[in-house]
Amino acid sequence: MAIDFKNILSQLKKGITNLAESSLKEYVAAATTDGQAILAELKDDLETWTKQLAEGDISKADFADLVLGQADELKLVALKQAGLTEVRANQFKSDVVNTITTTVTELVP
Repeated sequence: MAIDFKNILSQLKKGITNLAESSLKEYVAAATTDGQAILAELKDDLETWTKQLAEGDISKADFADLVLGQADELKLVALKQAGLTEVRANQFKSDVVNTITTTVTELVP
């Protein structure tokens, strides 16, 4: 099955921006920067995993596990420089991972 990964990536960018605006209003710029950096860092893997998901090679649960497995490696530089607490930064990172997983699994049948 062919997938439009550019569209999925566009939806992910919008979702992360919306997440930053809704959850970290006082840190929107830093949150958006870090969220987009996370997406850029995961882009190649996400494209591979999304294709595997679309082709039925992995399940939605497998996809979620693969994305979650990368969470510890993801850095939130801008938010930490802006003074956001570690707890709130980690919550935002978790929310970004959840946004990625939810968006892709909803867009890929």
